[in-house]
Amino acid sequence: MAGWADDPELLATFRAEVEERVASLSAGLLQLETHPSPRQVVTGMFRDAHTVKGSARMLGLTGVLQVAHRCEDLLGALRDERLPVRRDLIDLLLAACDGIGSALPGLDHPVPEEHLQALADALDQAIAGDVVVVPVRPDAVVEAAAASEAEDHALVDHLGQTRADSVRVATGKVYDLLDVVGEAELDARRVERASNSLDALTAEHSRWLRTLRDSLPDGVDADHALALSRLVAVGDRLTTAARDLRELVDDAHGRLALVRDGAMGLAMVPVRRVVAGLPRVVRDVAAATGKDVLLVLAGEDVELDKQVLDGVSDALKHLVVNAVDHGCEDPDDRVALGKPAQATVTVSARAAGGTVVLEVADDGAGIDEAALRLAAIERGVLAPESTLSGHDLLQVLFLPAFSTATEVTETSGRGVGLDVVRSSVESLGGAVDLRTDPGHGTTFTLTLPVTLGVLRCLIARIGDERYALPVPGIVESISLKDAEVHALAGSPVVVRHGITVPLLDLGAALGVTSGREARAAVVVRHGDRQVAWAVDRLDGERELVVKDLGTFLGRPPLVSGATIDGDGSVICLVDLRELVGDARPAVVPATESKPEAPVGKRARVLVVEDSVGVRELERVILEGAGYEVITAVDGLDGAARLKDTPADVVVSDVEMPGMDGFNLTRTIRRTRGWEQVPVIIMTSRGSEDDQRAGLEAGASAYLLKTEFDQNQLVETVRRLVGR
Repeated sequence: MAGWADDPELLATFRAEVEERVASLSAGLLQLETHPSPRQVVTGMFRDAHTVKGSARMLGLTGVLQVAHRCEDLLGALRDERLPVRRDLIDLLLAACDGIGSALPGLDHPVPEEHLQALADALDQAIAGDVVVVPVRPDAVVEAAAASEAEDHALVDHLGQTRADSVRVATGKVYDLLDVVGEAELDARRVERASNSLDALTAEHSRWLRTLRDSLPDGVDADHALALSRLVAVGDRLTTAARDLRELVDDAHGRLALVRDGAMGLAMVPVRRVVAGLPRVVRDVAAATGKDVLLVLAGEDVELDKQVLDGVSDALKHLVVNAVDHGCEDPDDRVALGKPAQATVTVSARAAGGTVVLEVADDGAGIDEAALRLAAIERGVLAPESTLSGHDLLQVLFLPAFSTATEVTETSGRGVGLDVVRSSVESLGGAVDLRTDPGHGTTFTLTLPVTLGVLRCLIARIGDERYALPVPGIVESISLKDAEVHALAGSPVVVRHGITVPLLDLGAALGVTSGREARAAVVVRHGDRQVAWAVDRLDGERELVVKDLGTFLGRPPLVSGATIDGDGSVICLVDLRELVGDARPAVVPATESKPEAPVGKRARVLVVEDSVGVRELERVILEGAGYEVITAVDGLDGAARLKDTPADVVVSDVEMPGMDGFNLTRTIRRTRGWEQVPVIIMTSRGSEDDQRAGLEAGASAYLLKTEFDQNQLVETVRRLVGR
């Protein structure tokens, strides 16, 4: 495998990533002094610094790594309010950004290591509360940088052109081309339908004319016979023309497919572009933690859409660092356990239908459930008496700001990691799976779409509507005619491969009335859970060019996009991740007995929160306290729930897409039956103006995420509900 010095394209990729993150970090710093919620700005910058640090490690830039690490520390102090936001601290962080940007490979006049060390020392002093002194950048470097700015931009362009017969194409142009091809395919399908109709009509017309001509009696007027013969000839020509049109349409389909495949090919890049820097990461982290780790790479030539690969690169780095730091044991411990002294971390990629599966596996100790549960209890994530285990317990690892590390190092303890992994992967329409075998290791599996331009979907029909279900999220499709369906605890289940899977109504979830008997179902996986969604029938698989619904419609619940079929009808794309996340049924073993009926009626809590991690945390806490919890993914989804039976209390975030928590509260106060339902605002916006705005909107209580205490949440709900 080529190293960085031998692969200018890889070098340009990672340099561009660092420059983008540094620019984002600098922009955030400029907002920090005047932003009404500085904590939110700092959180984003913290992740930027974390990414720069990871990229610096991959590039082998020790000085940049140290500066980025200190920036994380200082930003963490600002985020946790251990230090106030001050101009001198912002000046120092901006100087650190300049230093990082001036130390990247490929520059004619990079800053010396001494300057980076001076920046790291100054950041240390600032963190300790000492007087802040911003190191001065060497004059020679400043002048050289100013003089060679144009050359720097040209160099970046040059690094992307690794072969004489290649050119750089902006990815935006590629995706614009895919959009145009998609629209052309829709038009071609419309023409095809018109052509088929014309073909059938002309054939029927010709048959009718021939029948009429052959049935004419002898001695009929010659002019009439001639006219009829001419009509037959015209009909024959129309039939030929319709046949030719159909052949042209078929040819157009083929040519459009070639163009689409070509455009998709332009957007495809090998996984090698991301994994090439991982050996250095593993080497550095192993050295820092006193471990001996071998990295094994497989499937480096598997190709992904550049947008997908770029979107998952940070997640992959996080998982590899975690595998070395958390998963692999020390050499002595491994030998004592009968293992080889050298641990192995494997990063593999493989194509699987319309998806690419990336796996990061280690042969380490696996995840200790008891230790994880204790850490979650100590951090207030779980109740002290919690006995959560298995898959549900492992999901705690994906909560924001959660870490099992006991001390903060360059690689651990900051609470930035697996929550980023999940959000990055799910934002691409993919899924994350976690398996662990105590004593033998842990495997993270990322299932990703090959491309975002064209999505392979299963078409489901519910009533008169059709819906597209992304194939990457589907385990299997089944016919309910021959399936083993039972009722368990009053709810339908279907037996698949020895387990009972809850059978739910997709039409009911989408608010669509069918009136027909469901004849098929699709089984969807969420972690180690499976849910079967019943539909009227399945119309097969198709590759669809899916479009956003735009700002006018916003983001309807459970729908992430749409496409227009050849007949002009709209097919909505169902967000299976959100669908399963709302259902959250457990997989019930076939031999399990009927559960006991609950004693008394539980109070119902509607949780409205756009962050998956926070939403799940609140759900777990409130369900653990004995409440029935229903969830909404944002303000618009919460408002849609107001047509249902009123909840006993609502817990809502403020900053959400579509409709914020204040407007949702006002809507609740205007909705018949919901007027008196208590509303608890749970947000990170803690200014007096924000609290006043929440109470004026009609909130019954105002709780801060920055001061989050699960007992306070439960007690507030209990106080407002009365039970």
